[in-house]
Amino acid sequence: MGKYQLDYKGQKQVERFHEKNSRVKGDQKARVKALKERFIEKKTNKD
Repeated sequence: MGKYQLDYKGQKQVERFHEKNSRVKGDQKARVKALKERFIEKKTNKD
């Protein structure tokens, strides 16, 4: 095996790590979008 090649077990760990982190970013974007919509609603209601 080369210096940076992973065995089957290591590949699964890396895959799981990236799945977790990619989901967090997606959730964060959705959360930011929801907060932005709420902010816009509050701002328009004040005017």
